[in-house]
Amino acid sequence: MPSTLVAVVDDHEVVREGVRLVSMTSQADVKLVGSASSVPALLDQLGRDPENPALTAQGAKRIECEVVLLDLSLDDLSRPATNVELLRAAGMKVLIFSIGENAALIREALRAGALGLVRKSDPLEHAIEEARNIAEGKPVITKELAAAIDGDVEFSRASLSPREQETLRLYASGFAQVQVARRMGIKQSAVKTNIDRIREKYARVGRPAPTKIDLRIRAIEDGLVEPTADINTAEKHL
Repeated sequence: MPSTLVAVVDDHEVVREGVRLVSMTSQADVKLVGSASSVPALLDQLGRDPENPALTAQGAKRIECEVVLLDLSLDDLSRPATNVELLRAAGMKVLIFSIGENAALIREALRAGALGLVRKSDPLEHAIEEARNIAEGKPVITKELAAAIDGDVEFSRASLSPREQETLRLYASGFAQVQVARRMGIKQSAVKTNIDRIREKYARVGRPAPTKIDLRIRAIEDGLVEPTADINTAEKHL
């Protein structure tokens, strides 16, 4: 299995150095590809265009990165949501790396697309292991993350868009992706994108759904599908 490509953004050099040393000896099989005190500085290290992080900067060598450990309170006074959005635009997943005491900042980062949280007070080996989990699509749930979610009623549901709800209703009823695409009048690739986004949203609220069965359970929980629903039931609503 290839190494997970990880970077860290933290304004304390001792923390960044600690992550570097642990990544070299970790059993989680990760490779540290970037380390910076701000998100713009990291994107520059990784050769990304500052105007469009998804693109490679002119004349730069592009370095791939899968997961970024992101501190929420940086010296440049940047907002967590802005930083998460920049990293996601660059195609990277974000794992909050914080003392975990400010629930409002955690919620802001989650809304922007961060996928979990690890505390700085925990061993750095744990942060590295969780970065690997995030790369593999596994949720990272802690009591601080749960508390931040519980403190905001908006996180009780995954907040799916109408198109995502329809995709989930059909898919969870038993239709294959190609069948969902035909019934919705969209491309199969669009159905897959919707399903990926649905899974991300459920993971962010602590309700992971990595399999089709899990998605059916979430659809039932949220009232999108009846427990006895099947393909024939779903077709009656078309």
